[in-house]
Amino acid sequence: MSKRFPIPEFDRDQYKNMAWQQPRLLSREEQAKLIEAARAGKPEAFGCHAVEADDAFYDRFALKGPHRHAVMCLTPPGKVRLVGRSWAWPIQRAVVVDSLDAGKAQVLQEWKTPRPMNTRLGPDNGVEIEGGVTYAVFGHRYSDYWIANRTLADTRAANGRGFSVVSATGDENNDFHACNLSFSWA
Repeated sequence: MSKRFPIPEFDRDQYKNMAWQQPRLLSREEQAKLIEAARAGKPEAFGCHAVEADDAFYDRFALKGPHRHAVMCLTPPGKVRLVGRSWAWPIQRAVVVDSLDAGKAQVLQEWKTPRPMNTRLGPDNGVEIEGGVTYAVFGHRYSDYWIANRTLADTRAANGRGFSVVSATGDENNDFHACNLSFSWA
């Protein structure tokens, strides 16, 4: 590891060869029910789910490609730790917003890898954000736009107090370490 430009540790091997299938996008009704349950503090509602957004939302973030979707992230109220990591050849980007409304969505966090093959995606120890309902999109740079990554939910190490959204850059393998966000709470 370089002493001048240290990069965070990231065990990418745990994300290799993961089973993937095209995510089922939740309907607006299903989303509303889950949001209501999460706001009521029901632990079974906390987690992440693939959802559709309007073209204007994707256009705002220059996101294209066949795997274009957003991930609705439901966490308890209060402080939530958000940590990013990446291991991929193309430059990666993760954007976390508070809404899918293209005109009103506020960017809570937007992180890009500084160069190819770098594990740095945001601050080493992440940041604290306010829990509740957020939406994340993941992509890799291509020319002057971003191609959406495939995503998976990962709850293996969370013990009911968090989850990760992991992503893969292309369709040629199921290595989901390209651009990952972890949400955790006390």
